Amino acid sequence: MTGTQRKPRSLGPSPRPQPGGKPPWTPQKKLSVVAAGLPVASSPIDGIEVLTSVSTDRDAVREALTLRPDVLLLRLVPEDDHGLAVLRQSAGTPVLVLTPPGASALVIAAMRAGARGLLHEDVARHDLVRAIRVVAGGAAVFGKDAADRLYGRLNAPEPAEAFPNLTAREHEVLRLLADDLGNLAIADRLSLAPKTVRNIVCSILAKFGAEDRAGVAAQAREAGLGRLN
Repeated sequence: MTGTQRKPRSLGPSPRPQPGGKPPWTPQKKLSVVAAGLPVASSPIDGIEVLTSVSTDRDAVREALTLRPDVLLLRLVPEDDHGLAVLRQSAGTPVLVLTPPGASALVIAAMRAGARGLLHEDVARHDLVRAIRVVAGGAAVFGKDAADRLYGRLNAPEPAEAFPNLTAREHEVLRLLADDLGNLAIADRLSLAPKTVRNIVCSILAKFGAEDRAGVAAQAREAGLGRLN
């Protein structure tokens, strides 16, 4: 027989399984994780066993489905649509997201995709272990930057309130500008002529007093528009 068989893990007493059939973690049970995109040691640390470490998003989904870890550790970087797809396909496995510094804009998108926690990838080991336990227990955990972004978003005015001088159509175009779509893509999305979109973009720039669309798009994202929000 080829290959290495994995010794079944004892789950211990469990009063009630989760919807996916996996018993909930208890403080007495050893935790298991699958790490995706992270150089994590394979040896057990502080009662946590790294079942495997993978480099691709597709492998992360496959291993999460196969090994059924208590937590999936996922490195997520800006504009990583594949990483967000992994979050949506994690099959009930709690996901703890680690991001590089300066990627706090991912917070809302990651939460909407199903993340249970977000931390910087350079988090101290003891903080990471504690976060894994928190997420495995069904709670959520956020680093300082992630928490600041979340609370800032909750307290921010609605986009319509942030840009009251824009028309409804201009708001639609601005939302797509925040997604970094070009005029042709916006025209296709809204079933408009490219010339019409160009005129609307010019009107938006004039109302913002901006010379280019990049600055306008950045302001729109800060106000909560765009796919990262």
